[in-house]
Amino acid sequence: MPTAHGSQEVLDWKDVWYLLEEGRGRIDLDFFEERIPRTPNNAQAIPQALKLLQEADVRGNGYVEYNEFRHFYDTVLPVNSWERGVLMRVALDVLDREPSPEEEGLFSVWMTLVDYVHNNPAPIDFNWQWILPQDYNRSRLPHFVFYRSELVHPRRMSEWLLTTEAADTLPNLAVIRMLEKCQGALMKEIDSNRDGYVEYEEFLRFVRVKSAANRGSTILRRGALGVLPRGERTLEKRRYIEEYSCCPPPLFMILITLAEIITFIFYVVDMDLPIIGNGPCPIYSPLVYNPSRRYEAWRYLLYALIHSGWVHLVNNLVVQVVLGVLLELVHTWRVVIIYLGGVLAGSLAHSLYTPTFYLAGASGGVYAIEYAHLGNLLMNWSEMEVPWVQLIVILMIMSLDLGYAVWDTYTNPGTTTGHMAHLAGAMAGLLVGVVVLRNLRKEKWERYCWWTSLCLFLTLVTTVIILNAVLPMPEFFPPNDWSSIAQNREDWMKDHRR
Repeated sequence: MPTAHGSQEVLDWKDVWYLLEEGRGRIDLDFFEERIPRTPNNAQAIPQALKLLQEADVRGNGYVEYNEFRHFYDTVLPVNSWERGVLMRVALDVLDREPSPEEEGLFSVWMTLVDYVHNNPAPIDFNWQWILPQDYNRSRLPHFVFYRSELVHPRRMSEWLLTTEAADTLPNLAVIRMLEKCQGALMKEIDSNRDGYVEYEEFLRFVRVKSAANRGSTILRRGALGVLPRGERTLEKRRYIEEYSCCPPPLFMILITLAEIITFIFYVVDMDLPIIGNGPCPIYSPLVYNPSRRYEAWRYLLYALIHSGWVHLVNNLVVQVVLGVLLELVHTWRVVIIYLGGVLAGSLAHSLYTPTFYLAGASGGVYAIEYAHLGNLLMNWSEMEVPWVQLIVILMIMSLDLGYAVWDTYTNPGTTTGHMAHLAGAMAGLLVGVVVLRNLRKEKWERYCWWTSLCLFLTLVTTVIILNAVLPMPEFFPPNDWSSIAQNREDWMKDHRR
């Protein structure tokens, strides 16, 4: 190691070598000057040192190898010569190649990977003795040079990606692609020089490209990874999380929410009445389910756009945005079927259970979205993390809903809340969710569950539609109102402005 000698440090050939070389057993002459910041003290020494190294490169390869440098420094250069002094001077000024501020995070991840390989040695690790002399000691290299020059076998990278917390800071898509390439098919995408090992520059370049393509939803995916224990972050589960995408964005839930808000504002202006938490409801609207106008079939779906008061609106919007957007991010257009199925099932069931009551609000669709999460959990049970916890939470919500419905029904006989629409929407969400939501890996029992849910839903909907159309019970439904919608509006306005 360096020792004091007057005003200068005296270095032996190994001290100088490990400061000058780049970690692969050579000093590259083309990039030598770039690693040394020029100062008044070394302005003349740098070109002199480069010239000496060119002399050491007796084969003219453009680089100086370990044994060449040792022979040149110890045999060719005289002891205490100015040539040795020049090389010492320059060696002390060589930069350790610290990572730039932009790559600090990625470099820390790479260091964690290298430490993992060193702390858990395996026969497939790169053996530097294959290309370096027996007395070569890589541990003497400067800190960052040491890590930058390391080589990692793809299978070792795969082990690390599946177990380390540091991998969570990388884009999920980059981790997926690296895990896939460890299987061989995509090796060339990261191992660009085809040497069978991954080096830092390849790792950096690959992750940066995937990060740029994946930046929009990184926070969402990191949050999803946070619920997975370290040993469960498999390639399959990372692919599932990758399905949570903002491209395309969850347009349906956004558009239906905007439509409900716009409709609410329109009728607030049209009624020209004070709006409270639970009313009034513009039952004259051609959108509301009106039991006396059941022949207007569109009402069985469009009633979802009308809400009775701002509390009714806000409650539905909060649930459908929070739960619906999450579901649509991964299951895309399938959420449309679930939502509309819940809305339709809610109005059909409501018309039979309370045939004289009006119905408004998106609760049927909201409950369908809520209970579709249960269907998603059941069909992806083995791929979901802590499924029992999620099941318990869903069952608790179901119990609270059922408890409130029973309490409201028996303590408030005159309630106008459409509990049957809620229940039917929930059943539709569960059954349709099992049928249409993505199933990552179908097992035999899940196929039976799929067919059972499909047949049960179609049977129930068909039966209820037939009963609504031709129920053989006179006077069960109120008589049809054939007056114009404009007349209904005028009558309603007169009654509410007296």
